[in-house]
Amino acid sequence: MTQDAALLRESSLARLTGAGMTTALPEAVGQKFDAKGQVLPFPGNTFLCHVPPDGPAHAALSAASAALQAGPLAGAFSFLPPSSFHMTVFEGVTDAHRDRARWPEGVPADAALEEVTARFAAATAGVDLPPAQAVRPVAILGGRTVAVTGLTDKAEAALRQSRVTLCERTGIRRPDFATYGFHITLAYALRWLTADEALTVQALSDAVFARLIATAPAIALGPVEFCNFADMHAFHPLQLLTGGANLDGARPEAL
Repeated sequence: MTQDAALLRESSLARLTGAGMTTALPEAVGQKFDAKGQVLPFPGNTFLCHVPPDGPAHAALSAASAALQAGPLAGAFSFLPPSSFHMTVFEGVTDAHRDRARWPEGVPADAALEEVTARFAAATAGVDLPPAQAVRPVAILGGRTVAVTGLTDKAEAALRQSRVTLCERTGIRRPDFATYGFHITLAYALRWLTADEALTVQALSDAVFARLIATAPAIALGPVEFCNFADMHAFHPLQLLTGGANLDGARPEAL
């Protein structure tokens, strides 16, 4: 295990137990999922790369998710459908979170989500980001997230530059911009775990990761897409950021 992976693992264990948190349940509960793990409405928009569903990496990630779901503490998580697998390049906005740390500069806090989506589509029309990327799995953290990094230093730099471009175009300037870690989400936690439970989940995650990295040492991603979503189970592309093509042929301001 690399030093970076070890630090991520340590941080993940603390997060699983809710260390330092003041809420009775993880943030996703009551927002993205109910206490039983059923998906809730959580509309928003985002910039992401889907994992192509017909590729070997998607099959490997699906197998990893299935293995985690077979674990002894799977009931403490809500797992995402494989059709949703993606890597976020740059977070957009959600209807539920309108504080200044997450909202674009110069846009009223009460602006309709549809208006903000149209603004972003227009602002990124014609943007030509790298058409495809590949990432390398680093670890499975806490039974829910595959931490990834660019397959090469050049690929990582391209992803980081894409974030700079999208930050400038959208006006979203989050405090964690420089430290954001790329990842592919498999599940969300529904409750805080005990320290022993967290160790059990992470041990399973480590074993599943060993199989994942052997099967998929590289994960090919699709192009960057501007998407909207109604909940965490599906992300609908509106515009490809490889020249700013709209997927339905509509002008950006009409989205």
